[in-house]
Amino acid sequence: MKRVGVLIVVGALSLGPFEGLAHEEHAHGEAEQELTGEVVDVFCYLSHGEEGRGKGHAACAKKCIQGGLPVAIKVGDQLYLASMADHTAANQQLAELAAEQVKVRGKVMKRDGQRLIAISHVEKAE
Repeated sequence: MKRVGVLIVVGALSLGPFEGLAHEEHAHGEAEQELTGEVVDVFCYLSHGEEGRGKGHAACAKKCIQGGLPVAIKVGDQLYLASMADHTAANQQLAELAAEQVKVRGKVMKRDGQRLIAISHVEKAE
């Protein structure tokens, strides 16, 4: 059952802009948060475990992210699906940073066990 839920989320995020989402459900008015973690492509991370992340997986992750598969920020034991604050996919901004540690700032939303960060700023972590 968990796999079906993940596939639904992955499929929905791969569709691009979130124009169909109701604005009432967004994190309006909440303060932005800053997260530091690894840029991962969700498909390989979920299907290959630890082999689906890290420097050894960077080229594949970059290809998957550029191809439109969902992208996330792995922070500790939490995975934050990533979008841009303007409701566009984060793939273009994060593909070159695949498998790198990044510092992102944005609004974090949580629902049904899922986490998403709507990114307003991204930079490579030092």
